[in-house]
Amino acid sequence: MKITVAGGTGLVGQSILTELRHHPEYELHSLSQTGRRPTSIPGVTYHAVNLLADISWQQLIETSDWVIDCVGILFENRRKQITYQTSSVLPAKKLIDTLTNTSGNFLYVSANYAPFFLKDYLATKKEVELYAQSRLGQRAVCVFPGIVYSKKRLSNYYPARIIANLIRTRHFNWLTKLRPISSQAFAHEILSIITGLPSPLRKRIP
Repeated sequence: MKITVAGGTGLVGQSILTELRHHPEYELHSLSQTGRRPTSIPGVTYHAVNLLADISWQQLIETSDWVIDCVGILFENRRKQITYQTSSVLPAKKLIDTLTNTSGNFLYVSANYAPFFLKDYLATKKEVELYAQSRLGQRAVCVFPGIVYSKKRLSNYYPARIIANLIRTRHFNWLTKLRPISSQAFAHEILSIITGLPSPLRKRIP
């Protein structure tokens, strides 16, 4: 099985590839603007590409059994022309369009919830969800994590762990929609989906 992770050099993408590499039956590829890094994972083929500016990656996508989209930004920087459309929506639509006439599956890493000041972030996630479902039907799978945390990124590790502990108490269960999940646990859920098993991440927590 050939699996391509778009955004494979980010925290979430690297975690997924780390989980999948334990299965030698998978042929693993990573797409990112940087390509291979010093922290790259053995057994993964890294490709440096610009999803919007070239088409060198399209044949790889067309021959992949699964394409996992981890591409995106949390905050825009309009001064640097970094927007949700150019960094999240348009790359995803390019991947989806490339898969349209294939038998490949598309797994989109969406979001369970976002606070009011990130309403545009969540809106763009939902835009991609709808586009994927309209173009690919049942071959499009969306997952809805909250804060994906790791000790490799302490800026979200400690807040996420605190929230996770608060959720276990009766008075703070309203924080459940923030849905903190470790990057390792998240990657394991992705593996479950690829192998045809159910996952709670396929449903949003209201």
